[in-house]
Amino acid sequence: MAKEEQKLGEGSSQNSNSQFPEIITVLPGDDVTEIINNLVHSSKKSSNTKTNTSKERTTKLGNGLRLIEQDENENNTIKKYIFTATLAGRLQHRITSKAITFHILANTKRYFPQRNDRIVATIDERIGDYYRVTIPHASTGSALLPITAFEGATKRNRPMLNHGDLVYCRIDSETEQSRVMEPFVSCCVRPGEISSGGLSKKDWMTDEGTYGQLKGGCTASISLGLAQELLLPHNVVLDALGRSSIPFEICIGVNGMIWVKTKEDQPEYTILILNAIENSQVMTEGQVRGMVKALVKTVRSSIDSQD
Repeated sequence: MAKEEQKLGEGSSQNSNSQFPEIITVLPGDDVTEIINNLVHSSKKSSNTKTNTSKERTTKLGNGLRLIEQDENENNTIKKYIFTATLAGRLQHRITSKAITFHILANTKRYFPQRNDRIVATIDERIGDYYRVTIPHASTGSALLPITAFEGATKRNRPMLNHGDLVYCRIDSETEQSRVMEPFVSCCVRPGEISSGGLSKKDWMTDEGTYGQLKGGCTASISLGLAQELLLPHNVVLDALGRSSIPFEICIGVNGMIWVKTKEDQPEYTILILNAIENSQVMTEGQVRGMVKALVKTVRSSIDSQD
């Protein structure tokens, strides 16, 4: 399957993705209104300078942020809006041509499903026209996958999944009760994901689509914070592994599960990739690139000596 077109968020290299010039750590309850307003203002100035247009980007709030409305005067005629943090972590933002999105990068222990999140799940059982899938580390524990929720699938022509099979899918719907009730998931690419680039919408029978059954390979559990880091565009460790000429496919679920498949399922390279990802969370960019080069050199030398 064409998983290596990098499940690194919905953006691609065509979008303008940037980080804050410095690491900004926030705690629950912190007022981040001034920081967000300043960055939005800077984004508008930068956009006007490059394109000579006054078109504004939409400001969106992601995971860990909340908008609070307050009355600024006694007559309740003037409203004041405050952005506050609900999680402890790093405040980050992502800029595209249409929007600027802010979120908190937090290393929580439990995953709460949110619409359009990409996850790695396990087929549990079939119930009528649905599969019940298990979502590791999730607050709900499971979700429902319609049997026709695959690209080009019908009731007669669809994947036949069994207990224990792995699927890469996205949260298709969530409600106010999604923290305690089962959400729905889908293996179909939504239109917005195609227009943003980097995703493949192909029939499920080709095994080249973005979502679908994961065959072979190896799965591993990682921290939710590390999973979010891996999904950022231009992630350092994935970039270094991609430059190492090791052919591999990878799917990253924000629920803290990753799936890796190397050519002919070579265990040496699979272990190398998993170790590199795990080690990267405590290293600088330079250390990560050096670590990947050292691991690749050691593993290749070991394979050559065996031949």
